[in-house]
Amino acid sequence: MVLLGWSTLSREVKLKDILRMNKLERIVMEYFVKNISVGEIIALIELREEVKKRVQKGEKDLVLEPDDVIIEREISKVISKLISEGYLEYKAGVYNLSKKLIEELKKKYGRLDPGVPKNIASLAEEGE
Repeated sequence: MVLLGWSTLSREVKLKDILRMNKLERIVMEYFVKNISVGEIIALIELREEVKKRVQKGEKDLVLEPDDVIIEREISKVISKLISEGYLEYKAGVYNLSKKLIEELKKKYGRLDPGVPKNIASLAEEGE
């Protein structure tokens, strides 16, 4: 997958936007809000496993089939969309949360805390 390191849209992105995303988009964004920056292979593997786990628990509407290839294809589509909309960035084999969202996280948390799960709903409410 070849993607540019910048988004094609200049619209303002906010953490609260994540609450209006579909389930798969929200899973991907929650992953990147937690991890901030992840290599593309690791991100795809970890997101695939998260989706498989959720499908096994009953969330059948995430993907058409619980097949690894189909799950990875759907995740890749979502990541590409989120990059084009300015929520994520891609450069040199690494996906990153956008600079705008990183700044919003720093402002609300005082730090990033990579690897620590964050409650998107509470982050979006703070400072509104």
